[in-house]
Amino acid sequence: MYRHNKKNLKSFLNSEYENNEELFSRNTVNGLLRSLLEPIAANNAKSLIFTRFKNTNSIEGIIKRLEYCSNVEMYSFLDFDLISKDNLVETEFVIITSHRYNAVLIWDYSESKSKDETKLCIRVNSKDVNEVFEIVKNNLKINFDEKFYSYRPERRENALLNDAIYNVLKMLNENIKENDFNSREQEIIANKLQTQNSIDEINANIRYCCHEIKNQLGVLDIYAKILEKKFGLDNNLGLIQKSISLIRMQLDDLRANDNLNFEEKDLKKVIKTSIEVFEKILPERNNKIKLIDNINGKAIVFIDEERFFAILNNIVKNADESTENDEIEIKIEADEKYAKIFIKNHGDKIDEQIQTKLFTEGFSTKKNGWGLGLNICKKYLAAQLGSISLVKSDENETEFLVTIPLSQKAIN
Repeated sequence: MYRHNKKNLKSFLNSEYENNEELFSRNTVNGLLRSLLEPIAANNAKSLIFTRFKNTNSIEGIIKRLEYCSNVEMYSFLDFDLISKDNLVETEFVIITSHRYNAVLIWDYSESKSKDETKLCIRVNSKDVNEVFEIVKNNLKINFDEKFYSYRPERRENALLNDAIYNVLKMLNENIKENDFNSREQEIIANKLQTQNSIDEINANIRYCCHEIKNQLGVLDIYAKILEKKFGLDNNLGLIQKSISLIRMQLDDLRANDNLNFEEKDLKKVIKTSIEVFEKILPERNNKIKLIDNINGKAIVFIDEERFFAILNNIVKNADESTENDEIEIKIEADEKYAKIFIKNHGDKIDEQIQTKLFTEGFSTKKNGWGLGLNICKKYLAAQLGSISLVKSDENETEFLVTIPLSQKAIN
């Protein structure tokens, strides 16, 4: 008979790994549990199994199969008809003894910060399985000595085997952790995409509703004009026409500002951040970018930073694609009300006939272009009370101007 041992499993776990900080993920533990139990379930091998599982959701299938195995006796440490006292409150375990092999697995999520990682004790064909059984036996009403110790193989020191198992387990754990991380990242991305799809659908509905309301307003406007011709313009009719005009303006505002996120930003910081991105792209055509700052102090603007960055990116990208071995220049200035951003390159001249169509939706000088870039820039800026224009384009240089109102804070 193995020596009597009064310590609990938590102490055993800590003593086994007091100098080891290796943490194993919940998926690693569940996978290991299945690998220990599967051979018994598959072969209906004569076995005695003790368990303490707080949550069996991920291994419920294998547990059910074991319950239907005629040669398997399985006892849960949560069964109070079996337990005389329960001082293993946090620690979970499985003890397996059979003619094929004996094994013990002990873990405890309570001490990990994430509650999803744990230290682990695993022994296969080792006399430590006996010690764990002795600890558990002290808390049972039924004596299982005869059944437990009748099984073989012989329990002995098997350090090399268990060290090898532990080292392989550590490598597998790293792969599982990495896969878990990638899965979480994919889930986050999928949720973001789903959210964005919902937002896009809502915005599409907003645009559709705006269009339909405008159609009805057009009908009301026609009838208002008919009434005006028939009865003349009075106060009531004037109010109707003013209301129609106001609703139209509010619908335009709604369409222009859907999904905008306005914040006060330092324009200089926004441009410098943008330049850091541009500098990684421009060398492909041997172009460089230069910033000329003619504003003293900060230039605070009230903008949707993401869309403003898209505007800058589109203009600089166009400048880069139309020139080589060039220095693209971004110059910022300000007057009492507006910040002004001049973007200049020294590429080919834009034909005068094309200059008047640059901001038209669907117009493009590129073979595979959609003709949306500058038109979207114009719409994004209009929604932020800004504007974009072509200052000039000749044999020497092409220059665009973006204006954006300074916030009241900056003006003061």
